[in-house]
Amino acid sequence: MTAQLGQISLKGGAAPYSPAFLKKMFTLTRLPAAGIRVKGDQALFNRAAPRYLDGQSISGVQKKLFMDLEGNYLVPVKGHGRYIVKPAPDHLPHLPENEHAIMQLARLCKFNVADNALVPFEDGELCYVTRRFDLRDDGRRLFVEDAASLCNVHSSNKGSDNLSYEGVLKKLYEASGRNMAIIFNGVRQVLFAYLVGNNDLHCKNLSMYRHPDDATVRMRDFTPVYDVVSVAPYQDYYNEDLTLCVLASELNAVFSPSYEAVGHYCMECFVRLAMNLGMHKAAAQKLVAQLCNDVARYFQPLLAASSSPDKTVIEQHIKAKLARFAPDIAGLKSVK
Repeated sequence: MTAQLGQISLKGGAAPYSPAFLKKMFTLTRLPAAGIRVKGDQALFNRAAPRYLDGQSISGVQKKLFMDLEGNYLVPVKGHGRYIVKPAPDHLPHLPENEHAIMQLARLCKFNVADNALVPFEDGELCYVTRRFDLRDDGRRLFVEDAASLCNVHSSNKGSDNLSYEGVLKKLYEASGRNMAIIFNGVRQVLFAYLVGNNDLHCKNLSMYRHPDDATVRMRDFTPVYDVVSVAPYQDYYNEDLTLCVLASELNAVFSPSYEAVGHYCMECFVRLAMNLGMHKAAAQKLVAQLCNDVARYFQPLLAASSSPDKTVIEQHIKAKLARFAPDIAGLKSVK
């Protein structure tokens, strides 16, 4: 499990990556003797950010920079670098380790995840680094559009109380030409966010893509998953389980019977979400149960191997969320 976490070693000689991942992530056949580092330190990064981000559109609160690999250093670039680098904000310590662990959990749970790694500054402080999925090998960019744009929602209203995941996923389904895989993948993303404590799944963090030479404006699929963290360790930011309502009926204060009975989301809520979007009940139950089972299978050994100091808090949070589903899953007869 340690190798799957893939933290770049501060020292040369270690082999934290498989050769295949090293080539895919960094286009390298072997790790440089001095390892890979982000040039400078966080203070230098913070001073550089305004200069290098001028005119660019990386969204979100966390400071980010486009970078390219020069030798064994990731360095800021004007324009569109191959990598996005994010250090920990002062008020959210160890966020890179948190995001990295949750993204590895997502990958193990069969999500398509943007390639990512932990890479240290020269002083050893870790950054979260992700390889951009919108840049193709031929140099052309995928056309990426987030749910805010596809749903005609202003970015300032990306987490509005007047939105529901049901309504958003319906519009993304239409944007894909009614591809039912969008419903399947979308419901899984919402459920995963709920289980791990990612209450930042707003319309800017759900995106779809199409190829630059597509003859239609129809979106092909979701982009790889990105910007998924557990907010559980940061209680000042954890005042609700999800950014949007799950069901459209909740906008009119109509919740599922189970929610009314226990006061929180549970299996019935997500089964209803899938069914309202066109899935049969048995398929919806299987979707929810399988993802819960996958998270239950992987989260403890993965967090045990993680370098995140907050892993105990995250583990307790996921345990508590899974417990809300356990009785209903146990009642199903044929979910493996």
